[in-house]
Amino acid sequence: MSIEAIPRSEFDQFLPRHFALESLMGKEVEWFSNRSGTVVGTIAQGEGVADWNYAILKRGKNGDPRVRKVMNNFFSLKTARVDLLLSMAEIESANREAAVFGLPSIPAELFVLNHDRQRGQRSAACFGSGNRSD
Repeated sequence: MSIEAIPRSEFDQFLPRHFALESLMGKEVEWFSNRSGTVVGTIAQGEGVADWNYAILKRGKNGDPRVRKVMNNFFSLKTARVDLLLSMAEIESANREAAVFGLPSIPAELFVLNHDRQRGQRSAACFGSGNRSD
């Protein structure tokens, strides 16, 4: 995975001047990019208890940034960071595979993993201890 932390100034170069991401998400605290700079992400803290959020943007064919994924209501910075990095890696991987095979980009939502790293299934770990009495 070639995702790394970047300074805010580098992240801001990716966005057009009028882009108001922080006003929608809260105060941005961390920024990330893939090596080529085509996929970037930021984590922000809002006002509430479970108010850690993130957004992932990807450059379109014309070079303009497009929002690929926005997630909110994480209880901790660490949890938001892990989910952001996994999602960025999946987006980057999907784009690489699409380029190799000449296929269109696959929506990032299809690659969201639950805590058990299973696609498209809810995890017992997400909803408590996993002990079920039904």
